[in-house]
Amino acid sequence: MLPLSHSDHPNQLLRKLGVHYDPDLPISLAFRLVGSQRGWKPGSKTWKQNWNVCMDSEYDRLIGCPVTNLATWQELCAKVGIRDSFTSISQCKKALARVHVNLVDVLNAWNSDATPTRFKNQDALAKYTKESKKFFCRDLAKQDKVLRVLLRKIL
Repeated sequence: MLPLSHSDHPNQLLRKLGVHYDPDLPISLAFRLVGSQRGWKPGSKTWKQNWNVCMDSEYDRLIGCPVTNLATWQELCAKVGIRDSFTSISQCKKALARVHVNLVDVLNAWNSDATPTRFKNQDALAKYTKESKKFFCRDLAKQDKVLRVLLRKIL
């Protein structure tokens, strides 16, 4: 794999916006920086629309395309801190259904050694998500096999 130049951001939206690529910068922070530079008020219609496009693009890039592959499900389990050796997708789904993690944090941590915080329950996850404002579009998540398993009611 060839290293990316500064103008070749792997996220489609950020590349289109001309954002310089820094592999050490979490995707949510890169988006917040470009939003600030462009004057998008957090929570505004423009900010939300671009946030959803950015997160969806990042999910597709990292996880979404090879979703039918057992290895991808196993990698997702490992990324959220589940260290069991699963031999089927259904085993992975059952294990992931019991985990409470922020979907944006999963994307932020995907290409690093970091593990997203696992919350004790849905209420703790909801509190964190509201405070950090790291929401993933529910409509997009409901359409995807993997995200649907990790989706929790926050609001």
